[in-house]
Amino acid sequence: MDVQYFHLDKIGNSSLGFITVAENSKNIPFDIKRAYWTYYTPQDVMRGGHAHKKLEQIIFAVSGIIEFNTEDQKGNRAVFVLDNPSKGLYIPRLIWRDIKFSHNAVLLCLASELYDENDYFRTYEDFKLYEEEPVLTLTDYNEEVLEKSWNWLNDPEIKKLTNSPDFTREDQKKWFSTLCDNSNYYIKGISFNNKTIGAAGLKKINKDNNDAEYFGYIGEKQFWGKGLSRHILSEIVSVAKKEFKLNSIYLNVIPENTRAIRAYENFGFRIDRIEENNIRMTLTLSWK
Repeated sequence: MDVQYFHLDKIGNSSLGFITVAENSKNIPFDIKRAYWTYYTPQDVMRGGHAHKKLEQIIFAVSGIIEFNTEDQKGNRAVFVLDNPSKGLYIPRLIWRDIKFSHNAVLLCLASELYDENDYFRTYEDFKLYEEEPVLTLTDYNEEVLEKSWNWLNDPEIKKLTNSPDFTREDQKKWFSTLCDNSNYYIKGISFNNKTIGAAGLKKINKDNNDAEYFGYIGEKQFWGKGLSRHILSEIVSVAKKEFKLNSIYLNVIPENTRAIRAYENFGFRIDRIEENNIRMTLTLSWK
């Protein structure tokens, strides 16, 4: 996600007052590891003047008015104004910000990480010159990833792109309990720079045909369009060859997902069947 306004429910009425509630991984898109608030900031003082390598934040003006001037590494700038206690501002990693406060404004921040001075860019020059080395790894598909998958696969856009069927939490838990004994299924979480962003694996592993169906998705949308699908495929292809000794893998994709189709073709997949609501693509694995 880009920098954007983030609205939480305002519960109550004008005669009694209002309450707004923030809950981990429910109406907040990350686990809250730290909360802090700033106050008594003079109006003529500009705060902020930094960016973060990993930290995500949602910030509220619980009192007064707070103005944010933001810039990403590509030079895209924007101005955001918080003037309502139920309206927050989501600030992802790698965003420079300068902050101005009205008289007696109070800023409340919900943060995804504990304080780490090494996570800060303290100078604008360091921020603009920073080039991140992507670190993508496969991790155990545990209960934490299972919970995230519930949210990802119930997002309407992701649900459509992955062609996921309807399922209940009970269905999900029952499926998860069978994974240890299912030799035809291989699934891993996807971690990018120590953040779990999706899941990928192989299903319908057929030792007689030496093939399997690939599946994978990035659930954290701020990582879409960053070329990570190729790295994910490379990791799964390596597993398919080394661990399962497969000769080919195939996948299914909806025709509307043109970006994914192009990425798969660039990787080496070829279309071998087109149906009304599905395209099947196959990759022959090289053993060189």
